[in-house]
Amino acid sequence: MNGVFMKTLTGLIAAGSVLATAASAQTIAIMDGTVHTVSGGVIENGDVIIRDGRIAQVGADLSAPSGATVIDASGKIVTPGLIAPYTNIGLVEIGLDNEANDSSPQEGFPLGAALNAVDAFNPDSTVIPVNRASGVTRALSAPNSGDTLFGGKAALVDLSGAPGSVMRADLAQTAAMGYGGASRTGDTRMGAWAVMREYLDEARSYQANPNDYVRRPRSDRMMLSDIKALVPVVSGEQPLLVAIDGAADIRTLIRLKNTYRLRVIILGALEGWRVADELAAANIPVIVSGTANLPDQFEELSATLQNAARLHEAGVQIAFYETNDTTHNARLIRQHAGNAVAEGLPYDAAIAALTLNAARMLGVADQLGSLQPGRVADVVIWDGDPLEVTTVPEAVFIDGRPQDLNNRQRMLMERYRDLDRGDLPHAYRGGE
Repeated sequence: MNGVFMKTLTGLIAAGSVLATAASAQTIAIMDGTVHTVSGGVIENGDVIIRDGRIAQVGADLSAPSGATVIDASGKIVTPGLIAPYTNIGLVEIGLDNEANDSSPQEGFPLGAALNAVDAFNPDSTVIPVNRASGVTRALSAPNSGDTLFGGKAALVDLSGAPGSVMRADLAQTAAMGYGGASRTGDTRMGAWAVMREYLDEARSYQANPNDYVRRPRSDRMMLSDIKALVPVVSGEQPLLVAIDGAADIRTLIRLKNTYRLRVIILGALEGWRVADELAAANIPVIVSGTANLPDQFEELSATLQNAARLHEAGVQIAFYETNDTTHNARLIRQHAGNAVAEGLPYDAAIAALTLNAARMLGVADQLGSLQPGRVADVVIWDGDPLEVTTVPEAVFIDGRPQDLNNRQRMLMERYRDLDRGDLPHAYRGGE
């Protein structure tokens, strides 16, 4: 560990997960750090008091409670735990291996909306400690669409790796539109939107009278379990997280939202800046990339590194996701935020995008995303600016419990750090 800890906490974390449970009821005092509360500004030489897994006090010149584990955070940055608002964490261990990839069904599988990430989520995934060691404490674990427009129900999980780490199941329904939807529906966007409306209409009909609905004839291509799964979407209880990029498609989605009174979150929106005012007026939050500026498809021709800054300036609530690797590298969201700052996004807005904005989008801002009394004690102590790629967490707390920051990548580094040993086969040099 490092010099930031007093002796008592060093011993606690070194003991690993066995003591983590016992630590849940303890009081921790993080003293004299630069505290980014997110909801209430930045406190220089600030203190954060954690008690029983919750934040008890935040301020300056606080006194550490008697018996508390005291951490000297002077010269360090203290933030809420980062929230990755779109990942496949716990669903994909190895993307190219079917047995280790549960993110979406194979071609021909009939169900979509009825699939549930909770049924496949693996808290033992080696992906979890890798992201946790980079300051990510919560993530949306979301399935991808297979043959249908809908991917299924996503869950919010913590990255403790504990068996009970699903914080909220059925948090959002996922869908692929734009060309992703068109390619599943006759290779036309018209087909995708028509099928989407058909599903939503069927869900409304089922919601209005379930007994009558199941008795009457209906199309074989729409599975009853998918229709049932969309009822929380049409009732407004569950947001629909839509992967979409083109400005024209985004305008169509806005019309759909207004017609059906849906709660919508957009994933991607590479041309979102072109319709930023319309998104703000429609109160649609957007999960964006901070590094995408080269179009891979026709619907991404206007991609720009300034997308996040322009959306924020227009009043659109933004968060970040990693576009190329939504498992092992979901942790790169702070790199996306840093790039967005370089392209005009205010620094405080970038920190909020990594924490409180993501919590608001997912409907858990009353629990997560800020450092204020009563919130869940997901806290990170950084050795420098969290938006710098060379910065690392010195301590991570989830539910007030200190987390083990070791992981498979770090163990591999240590194993092969010294290759001078010649008494073992090459693959075993540097290890015990």
